[in-house]
Amino acid sequence: MQVTLSEEDARLIAKYVADELIARQPVQMMTMKEKRSRRLDIGQAAKYMNRSRSTIDRWRKTKPAFKVLEHIDGTSTYFLSNELDEYLNQ
Repeated sequence: MQVTLSEEDARLIAKYVADELIARQPVQMMTMKEKRSRRLDIGQAAKYMNRSRSTIDRWRKTKPAFKVLEHIDGTSTYFLSNELDEYLNQ
């Protein structure tokens, strides 16, 4: 089966792959600016906050202030590490 991609499709795929690679980098290898704006999926956010995935899911359902931190990009939900830091420091 042959698939033909437009330039826009190729750009979107490249951006997605780049974002995923950046999100998987160890935190200690990133600059402070990159660390502040790091995108984390729900599992990564749980690990980053030293909480369980079920705690994050519960917070998403019961805490409006935490729900606001969710960002949705198509079908993916992610959090920004700097916003999670601010939430934890409240």
